[in-house]
Amino acid sequence: MKKSEKNQPAKKQSTKKQPARKRLLVFMFLIIFTAILVFASLTFLYTKSTEDEAENMTSSDSDSSMSEAEPEDEVPEIKSIDFQPVVDSWTNSVNGNKSVLIYDLEKAEIIGSYNLDENYNTASLYKLFVVYEGYRRIESGIWQGDSRAGSTGRTILECLDLAIRESNSPCAETLWAMIGHEELDQIIADDFDINNSKISILTSNAPDILKIMQRFYQHPDINDADLLAQIKDSFLIQPSTTYNWRQGLPSGFSVANVYNKVGWDYNPDGNYWNIYHDAAIIEFPEDNRHFIVVVMTNRVPFKKIRELGKMIENKYLESNKY
Repeated sequence: MKKSEKNQPAKKQSTKKQPARKRLLVFMFLIIFTAILVFASLTFLYTKSTEDEAENMTSSDSDSSMSEAEPEDEVPEIKSIDFQPVVDSWTNSVNGNKSVLIYDLEKAEIIGSYNLDENYNTASLYKLFVVYEGYRRIESGIWQGDSRAGSTGRTILECLDLAIRESNSPCAETLWAMIGHEELDQIIADDFDINNSKISILTSNAPDILKIMQRFYQHPDINDADLLAQIKDSFLIQPSTTYNWRQGLPSGFSVANVYNKVGWDYNPDGNYWNIYHDAAIIEFPEDNRHFIVVVMTNRVPFKKIRELGKMIENKYLESNKY
């Protein structure tokens, strides 16, 4: 008979499972540690890549900014020309009463002048003020260009053109009456900032004629292309009728375009010009240079006015070494 099992000594629990558990923990630790290393490496590489990209972008932006900051081809500076010696020479050679003003439109400065405070009878230069206001009224819709201009038998637009192109007095006087003589004086003072002229009594001076010519050139109140084309053409193309409207300043120029308006009064008994005024925008098209010349005179022959034009052009050509 076997010994009773309960009398046998108790068996110890097996220790074979413990090494396996330890190996599992070590393995898991290695996996976690490896994962941490991989994550840290990837983070470092990503951060480094981002920093390099940002640095490259900054460098690129910097290069771009420098490129943009580089100056473009410089536009040659507009050369100022001193026409005072020309004015002095001309006025010293001319008898009679005279005023001269030469203005550089690009430089916006007077570059030659003589006797600017003298007031003159405007003669037909009053038409400059009438015509500019007339075009302004068409632009604003106050006047209709195809309406009749009083009893002239012409439209308002036709009269505005002829008042400059042929110094047509019936047209100019009709338009002037339509505006109102005193009202035009007020417009000239308030709207045009011209304060020394009274067109109602036909008096003005060289600086005020300069101002109205500047308005024609800059036309701040007139934008209609057709109106501007007509204005330009009437100042430039003036065929001889009873008179040669371009015998003064324009005839002294050979390479320039001359946009002008004359005002004169001839004394046939004395055989002299009681008044000879010429106001012109001078354009040298090859250089895109523009000047305004105003000459107002009493008892000065128109041939002397022509001579002034020639002297001005010669000085310009000499200064630009044509």
